[in-house]
Amino acid sequence: MAEEPDARVAIVAGAGDGIGRACALALARDGADLALAARRPEPLRRLAEEIGGLTGRRVLAIPTDLADQAECRALVDTAARELGRVDVVVNVATYNPSGRLEDLDPAEFRRAFEINVLGVLAVSRAALPYMRAVGGGSIVQISSEAPRAKLVNLGAYAATKAAMEVASGVLAKEVGPDGVRVNVVVAGYTENAKLAAYIADIAARRQVPEAEVRAEMTKSSALRRITLPEDIADAVAFLSSPGARAITGTVTPVTSGVSFG
Repeated sequence: MAEEPDARVAIVAGAGDGIGRACALALARDGADLALAARRPEPLRRLAEEIGGLTGRRVLAIPTDLADQAECRALVDTAARELGRVDVVVNVATYNPSGRLEDLDPAEFRRAFEINVLGVLAVSRAALPYMRAVGGGSIVQISSEAPRAKLVNLGAYAATKAAMEVASGVLAKEVGPDGVRVNVVVAGYTENAKLAAYIADIAARRQVPEAEVRAEMTKSSALRRITLPEDIADAVAFLSSPGARAITGTVTPVTSGVSFG
């Protein structure tokens, strides 16, 4: 496929598997060139090759530790230099330390904050000058039901995701006059390896079949289904598109009706 000189460029931070992979594919299919970031180089390289082969888009694999502010800035600068511009940022990367708050190692809480809040903001902030240069852009952050559900053992994760949501809302107000939109997509139970492990753990602790736990989760949603990564990706692609030009500052649940915002 011939290169389109004015093609949009999207950065997906945390584009390993699951939601990140689905978001990258959706944006590439919508015609965006991509810069993909995650910590592990080899899986990232394979994903970039896969998406490039499927869509014909230019796809960069940029190994990045999103807890490192300098690496976050380098990710954005490299994407802009190699692909020519930055129009979209999608922050999927997250760190989820498990444990009761009274027992949790403060270092684990700090790492969650460094990735879930400071890393997300670092990538977003670094993209702003490039977005202003092309007349605007879209930033989409991926959050979780955790801040609302307040689940035991996920206190640090919930607290940092809540902080990220509030910071993103403030950022939307600050950069709106520049044509930059900032939105948050809330993922509920989403079909992936982490959910499978979570279901297995609950089933083992309750000594019931995994199918029973899965059925309970499915029944808890208004649509009687567990959300797929592609469901999240479709919402992200829309919020990143010109069709969402009047949408900013939102926190949108894509949970199959587990919650209603």
